[in-house]
Amino acid sequence: MRTVAAELGTAAASLYRHVDGREALLVAILEQVAAGLPVAVPGESPAARLLARFAGAHDYMADHIWVLHILIRGELVAHNAFFFADACVADFLAAGLAPTEAMSAFRSCWYLILGELLAEHPLHPVRHPTQRARLTERITPAQFPALARYRAEAGGRPPPPDPSHQALRALLSALLPDGDRP
Repeated sequence: MRTVAAELGTAAASLYRHVDGREALLVAILEQVAAGLPVAVPGESPAARLLARFAGAHDYMADHIWVLHILIRGELVAHNAFFFADACVADFLAAGLAPTEAMSAFRSCWYLILGELLAEHPLHPVRHPTQRARLTERITPAQFPALARYRAEAGGRPPPPDPSHQALRALLSALLPDGDRP
């Protein structure tokens, strides 16, 4: 609530004068954000539309990170979010997945987006070097051979800053039948 109030330039308590309660306010916020999720996207195949829709959702939600902290509590959902979900599940069905497989595939892609955003787009600015970066610098081949091999091949460079679209493409390729991959 403090985050919302700060965004609006008001006190948290004053928000309740305009809504029936905390839950109503949070749902209204979720509705507003969910209305911006991509539903109708270009693409000649279900796979192309799924990649465009999920990549678009990722990029859109990256501008609304604080909303993820409402979503991950698992208590509230926006009606407007169902338009996005329905379009995704419809494309998984069009690609040949059974209904339960389509819903599982949708959830897998959505959770990939949420996880990447929460891990790579912090709510608050971080101080550098982070504890993560300092610990990563101390990786040795004796202790973590696979990670050390990656670091050696990458020349000490960190992973790409936003591999989410590549990860979505890989996940969709694994989930969809052979004939319809992005």
